[in-house]
Amino acid sequence: MLGDETYLSLDAAELLRRMDAAEVETAIARPMGAGLIVDHRAGNDLVLSGGPRIRGLVSVNPWWGAKGLDELSRCRDGGAVGLFLDPLRQGFFPTEPIATPLYERAAEYRWPILIRTGAYIFADVLAVVEVARKFPTIDIIAGFGGYADMWFEINAAIGSVPNLYLDASMLWSDGIQEIITQHGAERVLFGGAEPRNRYRVNLRTLDRLELPATAREAIYHQNAERVFHLQG
Repeated sequence: MLGDETYLSLDAAELLRRMDAAEVETAIARPMGAGLIVDHRAGNDLVLSGGPRIRGLVSVNPWWGAKGLDELSRCRDGGAVGLFLDPLRQGFFPTEPIATPLYERAAEYRWPILIRTGAYIFADVLAVVEVARKFPTIDIIAGFGGYADMWFEINAAIGSVPNLYLDASMLWSDGIQEIITQHGAERVLFGGAEPRNRYRVNLRTLDRLELPATAREAIYHQNAERVFHLQG
């Protein structure tokens, strides 16, 4: 996450420093603060200008309407690799018709969508399942893995549709292991959630699972390379 909020702040230079310390080669960053909620052009430019090691996950508020679709077109030309939506902060329910044009545009661009989950009422895990079911060609990532209020729904949610993935950045090791056991490592993506969480914390969380090398490689980079079309 890049930008400024009341208690959190991170710019590209500091993110790169943290990546180097954790031996992370590539990060996928999305806007936060005003860049997420109201000043989308500034927030999107921030994540698109971080350099070759920081790939941009851009965002617009569904209530922007046609202006938001124009912004997504601009961001695609700028190298964006996907769409981020935060129903809680942006004020919409995932299944509302107001969001449909954004899903359709993501499908057109072959973009995955990271949707923040885990906070009542708007960031509802089951609503995200319905979006995944309605748009089966879109890979949808359950941002924060249902943390903090809906973590107990995430396992069944991932099992109910084939195109829903776990962002493991805020989930504890037992919850991640349950999803790997029941649905496979290919449904889990490593996340740092910097600056809300830390790379070193999430790396230790996964280390505790003592996963085989094939599962570690899938979670740490192969799944993201596939979902975000980063290969080559």
